[in-house]
Amino acid sequence: MFSLTSSHAPLALDEGGTSRSVVPREPRGWVESESIAFDQDFHRLFYRWSGHFSAVLIRTRARFDGDLDQYVLYLTFLLSELADRLNSEGAAPRPQRGLNALSLSEITGIPRESARRKLLLLAANGYLNRDENGLFTLGERYGLKTFFDELKPLFTDPIDSRS
Repeated sequence: MFSLTSSHAPLALDEGGTSRSVVPREPRGWVESESIAFDQDFHRLFYRWSGHFSAVLIRTRARFDGDLDQYVLYLTFLLSELADRLNSEGAAPRPQRGLNALSLSEITGIPRESARRKLLLLAANGYLNRDENGLFTLGERYGLKTFFDELKPLFTDPIDSRS
């Protein structure tokens, strides 16, 4: 157990000059709390979900040549497309809005030059399109349907009766 408190109780002098022990001080820092017991179904659910999550990350990492920053950039386009679809339900679809490297750098926190290089790779691999103004839009290679199909195991109940 980790504690910043001393194991010695402070001493005080009583009226006769004899030392006596006083109430121990409160801990001055972090003290390990008692472990929390979760029920077995929660542990099973978390174990299965973590396995699905790991598998999704491994597949995603492989799809984007081991570069999860490329995926973060691409995900920005997928989320933009999803927002457009949700906001225009029942209306005529709007044309895709392009984004530049500087905007994507600010959105994702990826340095601008790194974002620019990764965006060019995504365009070269068919994930994005690049127009004559240097703006990027969502490509055809990996769309919303594939995205949701790959993430589906994370949102379905991973506990089955055989567990």
